[in-house]
Amino acid sequence: MNFLEREHNIFFQTYKRLPLEVVKGEGCYLFTKDGKKYLDMFAGLAVNALGYAHPAITHAIAEQASKYTHLSNYFLQEPQIELAELLIHNSSFKRIFFSNSGTEAIEGTIKLVRKWGSNKGKKNIFGMSNGFSGRSMGALSLMDKEKYREGYGPFLENFGSIEFNNVHDLKSKVNAETAAVFLEFIQGEGGIVGVTKEFIETLTALRDEYGFLVVADEIQSGIGRTGKLFAFEQFNFHPDVVTIAKPIGGGLPLGAILGNEKVENVWTYGVHGTTFGGNPVACAAGIAVIKTILNNQLMNHVRETSQWFKEQLINLKHPSIKEIRCYGFMIGIELHSESAPVAEAMLALGVLVNATANTVIRILPPLIAGKKEFEILLNALKQTIK
Repeated sequence: MNFLEREHNIFFQTYKRLPLEVVKGEGCYLFTKDGKKYLDMFAGLAVNALGYAHPAITHAIAEQASKYTHLSNYFLQEPQIELAELLIHNSSFKRIFFSNSGTEAIEGTIKLVRKWGSNKGKKNIFGMSNGFSGRSMGALSLMDKEKYREGYGPFLENFGSIEFNNVHDLKSKVNAETAAVFLEFIQGEGGIVGVTKEFIETLTALRDEYGFLVVADEIQSGIGRTGKLFAFEQFNFHPDVVTIAKPIGGGLPLGAILGNEKVENVWTYGVHGTTFGGNPVACAAGIAVIKTILNNQLMNHVRETSQWFKEQLINLKHPSIKEIRCYGFMIGIELHSESAPVAEAMLALGVLVNATANTVIRILPPLIAGKKEFEILLNALKQTIK
């Protein structure tokens, strides 16, 4: 039996796997057992910010693993503290909590928000339509997509959904009982759609009026992907809480919650915790990721390269392309037809892209991808849509 048949026989069938037997990754490329080479332009769904087998990450992992791989959070751990300092010092937040994943960061933030609002008469929490927060019950309670929610109810009480970028819906739902509004400033699963200026200005005014928290979900868009450390910086807004994950562990499971002065004293000893969150090996890898992104002008590279690629796409003037949405290395190419067949055809040409929101080709390359890789992507796209 091949890998696909073996997988089918033993796993719950929750994933539609690509039919590739990957044996190694290097830079922006994956290599399979049959000797083929693939350009990976969605990078583990935005996890592999520095590509595969980056020497800074592999060295950090090996060095930390030779010391200890786990201590538990009863112990002070240098990798945790150093990574926390890097994230805090390069943002304006006051406190951090490490989790194992983005979903756990969302769950922890729901608890943080509820505890913050418990003595203020604030109980209602809102997510955004077409958003994606994860697969847990708390995350599903924030979402409105029946594709993910069907059969899992009832969901958590006092949760609701606001139509993304609909100012009137926002105004009609938030009030003095609102504890928090969660949003992705750029919706990834929703098709690489950014929040509008009007929506953000209205959200700011309502936060000032009612005093609720704004939580930025930066799990996919954060840590340099848009050409800024966080996507909310692109919109001249500063949230109260931020959830991050995906790239910060260098490919190892790691997430985090960042909070400002409004929430810095909400949690005290014993009220929240995790066994594996902030694993020292993952944090060591995270230090390598953050230092490399900050010290190697990668965010400038992302901004310049993405602008060049967007111009190439515009110059195609192809009737199949409905709209191009580009926020650094979060790129959405919306088609007039379904995007999955295009992604499958590009796979056959040795280029990996992701299809989302039915009609959108989602491109989330490693931040190290250059014009050479984007030219390969562009040529494969042209061949496919032609």
